[in-house]
Amino acid sequence: MTSKTRPRRMIRLPDHDVERVADDHSCKMERRRERTREDEALIRLARDLIHQKIRPDLYREDAASDLARWLRSMLLGPAMPLNKEENFARDVLGSTELVADAEIYFETLHGISTSGLIERNRADVTKRDVYPDPSSPLRVREEVLRNKCVVMVNHFADLRNLHDAISRERAVEHFYDFYLDAITVGHPSSYNSYTGMLAMMNPTFLKRSEDIVLYGLGMTNVPPRGLVACSHAPPPMHTMLVFASTTLLCLWCLPSLESIDEIATIRTFTISVLGGGEGGEGGEGGEGGEGGGHRFLSFSPIALALTRLTFALTCAVVTVAKVDRGSQFKVVRLPGSKLPGGVVRMMGWRTQGFYTSWAWNLLGISFLLSGVIPLLVACGREDILHDNPWLLRSALISFEIAAPSAFLTSFIVAHALWPKAYKTHGASGTVGFKGWINLLQHNANSAMVLLEIMLLGGLPVTLNHIVFAILFGLLYIAFLWFMADRWSPGHGPVYPYFFMDTTLGARTTLFMVMLMAVMGIFFALFALLDACMAFIDAQGYGVIPNLLCVAFVSCILMKFRD
Repeated sequence: MTSKTRPRRMIRLPDHDVERVADDHSCKMERRRERTREDEALIRLARDLIHQKIRPDLYREDAASDLARWLRSMLLGPAMPLNKEENFARDVLGSTELVADAEIYFETLHGISTSGLIERNRADVTKRDVYPDPSSPLRVREEVLRNKCVVMVNHFADLRNLHDAISRERAVEHFYDFYLDAITVGHPSSYNSYTGMLAMMNPTFLKRSEDIVLYGLGMTNVPPRGLVACSHAPPPMHTMLVFASTTLLCLWCLPSLESIDEIATIRTFTISVLGGGEGGEGGEGGEGGEGGGHRFLSFSPIALALTRLTFALTCAVVTVAKVDRGSQFKVVRLPGSKLPGGVVRMMGWRTQGFYTSWAWNLLGISFLLSGVIPLLVACGREDILHDNPWLLRSALISFEIAAPSAFLTSFIVAHALWPKAYKTHGASGTVGFKGWINLLQHNANSAMVLLEIMLLGGLPVTLNHIVFAILFGLLYIAFLWFMADRWSPGHGPVYPYFFMDTTLGARTTLFMVMLMAVMGIFFALFALLDACMAFIDAQGYGVIPNLLCVAFVSCILMKFRD
């Protein structure tokens, strides 16, 4: 295009300088003058946007400069049609999408009093369901992007008289993944906006979109170019090497049976943490129980057995209910993931594939074993325990794994998953956390563990047994690798947790190492808590410190509402 036919731009395009490099000195001077003119125009436009459209209560002086730089990137990218000298400011201020994007960007600026601005925007019915959370990496509302995909899929499906809901849902997920990847990965960051969403609608994009939708609807069998999902997702070689090395190291560090037997004794499972029980001290008031200040909370072996077996029965009932009802989850993908997105329905035993269910079921097994042991003692059948020492060992090891895992599960849900879902989707995004099954698995697990270590038997967790927790995590990782292609064969490889995604390259190994580290940290913290409670009990302060600790830890770990 010649200079005569080139449209007159307010902001010079980068390739405009290429045609004028012959006279380098004069071009540099002219470029400086043009850059100054452009900066002045953008600053004026930014101030007009702030005062006429955004109207914050308070903002720092250089906010206009930040907004001007953002405007430059938009006008050289998705907002290119507005980049013209004629009616420049009027057209920009009249663009609904660009003004909305500017206000969304303004909400993210640091050092600005945005709390009132954000509250005002969320109270506005025209903005509440359009503006994303300021902390979200996606700068458009997810529901808006998904609704655009639904409309397009329904259009193609209606044209071909296809009414299968499952095929439509699959096509929506394929198209959504493609659209999301296009605005967040395939183009500059300026396209991660409502203006960018509209700018994507060129003939090439629409043709590729049609191919992807038709593939999702089952009209074609060959995956089109642009469909980022893969059909098989084995772990990378470097992840396998780290996994094997960690496993061998943990096996080498396993404690001896003799050291386990020193802790896994009959007395460990039959005495009450607050006195009483089989050990003898509790029968006379117990060390630290002088005066009977807390003997009303002493548990005999039969009481310990019945309480723990009740806990085990609770775990079993919840598991059976979850298997019967089934469950579903939405695949969460990080940028760069090649896993297929969408909603995966789990039925039958597959509902037990989540780490929450693994930890919950192991906790139930632990309470079953630790309940049977005092029951046998109360019935005078200690000989069974002497003949089968693995019963004692299994009860101890299963509790040492399940108890910290319960705390880990509750903490992650209460402080990461639930808040993130609420910020991203509002109350509708946390519906899954509020069902009675999930509330029990995310709260009752920690409650039962707290009651055990604070008020019941005080089962120990020994720090040098930390390898058992790490091996449990490694076993779960191997299980996910094995099941990836078996959860939903028609869907493609599935990983219930985004940090277990095997298509992320080096991040896959990094996430695995971080997961093992987090499990080790929670085990160590739990062992420290257990040791502190043992020390407090030995001082004879009574039941009050135990109750206070139960209340304090419960407030940290448990969550029941938004």
